[in-house]
Amino acid sequence: MRCIYLLCLCATIGWAQQPVPVRIHIAAGAPVYTMRGGIGASFHVIAAELPGRKEGGDSWSGSAWGGNPNPDDDRHWQELFKHAEWLGVDWCRVELEQHIYEPRRGVFDWDNPEMQVLYRILDWADRRGVDVFLQQMWGDVAWNAYPGNAEDRVKRLRSAPHSIPDWAQGLGELVQHLVQVKGYKCIRWVSVANEPGHDDFSWWQDSNMKSAPFTPGLKAVREEFDRRGLALPISGPDWTDLPDLKPAEVDFDAYIGAYDLHSYNAVMDSMDGSYNLTEAEQRMARWARWAHARNKPFFLSEFGTMAFGWGNEDAGPACYQSGLKNASLIVRGINVGVDGFNRWSFTNRGDLDGQWQLVRTWDIDHNRLLDAFTPQPNAYYQFAMLSRFLPKHSGVLATRVEAPFTERDRKLVATALRTPKGNLTVLVVNESYRAADATIELEHLPAPMRFVRYSLTKDAEDKADVKLRPEPTLEVRKDLTDRIPPLSIVVYSTYCLNPEDPGLITEE
Repeated sequence: MRCIYLLCLCATIGWAQQPVPVRIHIAAGAPVYTMRGGIGASFHVIAAELPGRKEGGDSWSGSAWGGNPNPDDDRHWQELFKHAEWLGVDWCRVELEQHIYEPRRGVFDWDNPEMQVLYRILDWADRRGVDVFLQQMWGDVAWNAYPGNAEDRVKRLRSAPHSIPDWAQGLGELVQHLVQVKGYKCIRWVSVANEPGHDDFSWWQDSNMKSAPFTPGLKAVREEFDRRGLALPISGPDWTDLPDLKPAEVDFDAYIGAYDLHSYNAVMDSMDGSYNLTEAEQRMARWARWAHARNKPFFLSEFGTMAFGWGNEDAGPACYQSGLKNASLIVRGINVGVDGFNRWSFTNRGDLDGQWQLVRTWDIDHNRLLDAFTPQPNAYYQFAMLSRFLPKHSGVLATRVEAPFTERDRKLVATALRTPKGNLTVLVVNESYRAADATIELEHLPAPMRFVRYSLTKDAEDKADVKLRPEPTLEVRKDLTDRIPPLSIVVYSTYCLNPEDPGLITEE
């Protein structure tokens, strides 16, 4: 009996180590849709310290403040933008609060340090062709807080505007100043409040710290923009955490030109949680179909994960498993119609509610700016594998994966994109602990093409400097075969990018 048990055990172990057979079918002809956004991460301009950490938990304000260079620190800003360009950031959320530009009712300040930081970011975006999703996170102004909220620092931060018309007028002044006076072309969408619709943590609450109605705010801002001749679309509802589409709750479609949601709670299919990646994929698909039927884009304007730790200085949001989950979410989202993805976040102090940053700018131990800005291990390079090869306005090709995974297994997922000039990139994320023997079939390939392979495996976990080198070129007429390592991201692209080359933002 003992011998039989050992034989069975050895057979089980041997099977667990066998590669999974996978077939990836790609219709390499016409794209099924063109992404109207891209892949990027959150910049913020808020420098003033906001209410601090809840005891034993996260910051009351999240982490949308601090960790930026001073506006006149040209060396550090150029260093930061160089990282963004290496990553190929082509679409980003830029966050501010009303307090920055309208600290008192009808009194506007266009020249303070935080506004100067905003101009720096927008100048760079205009220069490099980056599309900006401009986000007002909250008001944080005593003059327009709900009764009883003004004197309490946390309540003021989380208060919805008591006077919607005054609030909308302020937003109109801001956007008119940026678009018509300053002449910025990069601002493509405006979102007016962060994560409304929740009683316990929203930044759109009434005197009782309960969710205030949000649709009247969207209506008022749309009317204010129209009155000023501002054609910029508003994006909404900016809800979290990837709620399923309930058409009866969408009473604001007439006022918005884009849909956006946030996603943090999705977990691997093998894990228990609020919802898994397969459910996230299905929810994203329903929202994308809804938005596209109305000729509007659908964005994930924040995404990240808390599944592997978060809070205060926890490095969990930037660990290797977190990056793998985030990569899978992006690949799945591209396949079902998501137009843009914004990771939380590009810069982040890292000591408020976790280490979310892609670029390390803050010395947590000494509470000051670092002298040199460096990649955040794992997060930076995993993000780069998806962002470096996809310029703006890439078209998504129909992609289907056949593999013997069960409902509760970690999976291999893949997507493929064609750029406006006809370059192809295939993104493969193997969430599984098993390697995969993959056959990638490129159906309707117009002509033989040379693909360059790039890979990031668990060997790179926690390393501070990773070289994403082009690997041997593959001549492809119809299909290619390859072994995909476990827990890896593999890219096949007709672009050849050396480790020192910047990523692709536009295709010139």
